[in-house]
Amino acid sequence: MDKLIDNFLSFPSSPNISESELHKQIQNHLSLLNRTPAATLAYQHAGTDVLTLLDPSVNSLAYLYVLVARLDLGQKGTMEVTWRQIVTFLETFNPKQVRCAQDIFRRLVDFFFSFATESGKPIIAVRPIKKAILRFNPTKFSFLHPLFLRLCLEAKCYRDAAAIADIDLVEFPCVTTSKAAAENSRIREITYQDVLTYFLYAGMTYMGIKEWRRAADYLTYAIAAPGSACSQIQIDAYKKYILVGLLLDGKSLPIPRSTTSVANRAYKALSKPYDSFASAFKAGNPELLRTEVTQLVDVFRQDNNTGLAIQCLEAFRRMQIIALRDTYVTLSTEEISKKDLEVTGRGGDMGGKEDTEAVILGMIEREEISASLSHSHPNPEQSQTTVHFHNNPVDESCNLAALQVELRRIMTLNKQMKTINKKYGMSREFIQYMVKVAKMSGSSVLAGMAEPDLMDFDYGFGWAEDEPEEAIMQDFEDDM
Repeated sequence: MDKLIDNFLSFPSSPNISESELHKQIQNHLSLLNRTPAATLAYQHAGTDVLTLLDPSVNSLAYLYVLVARLDLGQKGTMEVTWRQIVTFLETFNPKQVRCAQDIFRRLVDFFFSFATESGKPIIAVRPIKKAILRFNPTKFSFLHPLFLRLCLEAKCYRDAAAIADIDLVEFPCVTTSKAAAENSRIREITYQDVLTYFLYAGMTYMGIKEWRRAADYLTYAIAAPGSACSQIQIDAYKKYILVGLLLDGKSLPIPRSTTSVANRAYKALSKPYDSFASAFKAGNPELLRTEVTQLVDVFRQDNNTGLAIQCLEAFRRMQIIALRDTYVTLSTEEISKKDLEVTGRGGDMGGKEDTEAVILGMIEREEISASLSHSHPNPEQSQTTVHFHNNPVDESCNLAALQVELRRIMTLNKQMKTINKKYGMSREFIQYMVKVAKMSGSSVLAGMAEPDLMDFDYGFGWAEDEPEEAIMQDFEDDM
């Protein structure tokens, strides 16, 4: 056992070794760990805990194998004992080492995730798994992405989930076809359902913080995903997509043009109740909308969309109040309440003068509407509240700030795509493809590979890295 511990501590041999030498040492170290029985790894040696001798940031592979061995052989209380050590490992592991033992790492995360959710405390696993994602390349999709968002949804940690969802994914792992990977049945590939699930969970994350545009974007990714069939995940995403469209624009958003015909037919056939709800919402008739809601209560409950539907009903009154400014300059809250725009059916004073005034005041504070309130008398019992609608010019500074954020995001994506294009342009698969194309066309493969457009994505923006912001803005306006 002393020799085994010495081997653990002697890896890696130096912090400054080359990548090729490090990879060779990692393979040798993995071979040793895989040959060592779990019982030898799991138990203490001479009264000393092996994990206290190892540094999780340096001896990551040995630390990982010891943790998993203890969880495999341990009793029910093992996770409580090793909890702090697992958290420390997830926050400090060496990604280069762990990337070579993805199957073992995934087992550790599964143990960790199951313990957190089954104990009813998913929030305790949020920070460690978030840091684990960031230690890897967060722009490359992994099994951690959907698992983390599910964890955050259960813990209602929407901001933590949004911090990861805000990082644009630019790379998805390919299905491994090598002989070595095929022989290792323990490795679980990323599946099509994992990707769809992530898009759905990301959309739900932004719903939780009421960022409806970003929610619609992620739901679009799920809806328009290619395939020869339509997944139930896509059906669920489309139903939420309809409701998010009502909250965003007051009407259903169009189905993306890139959606397959199979999926398109499935959406139209399986979402008819939602389409009728959206039609009633768009019509602006409170009585019609109440009738639809009464008929669809069970449908929303079965689809777990009750909360989203209630938000649509609350938004209906606000949108109808906003529409009044196109007809009126001033209007009393009593006259607005008589229009009976309250459709949630909660009873009480909902929809009365006081409630209507509170709703309008909240809209003004959130800058949903440009208006002001005035009272005719100091005594609240004798006073009449009047709403004055304003046609103030839109504050362009907010729009400009948002535009600048999007421009920076697009520029970052452009650079990332150039890097990925060059990476895959030098891959064996791409070179074989170019050889095949050259043989079919009778041209030189080297001439085809020398084309700058094949090795450098530009997307028509023509942005040089040193271009001033004014030039970038001008290009953007020209493309618009």
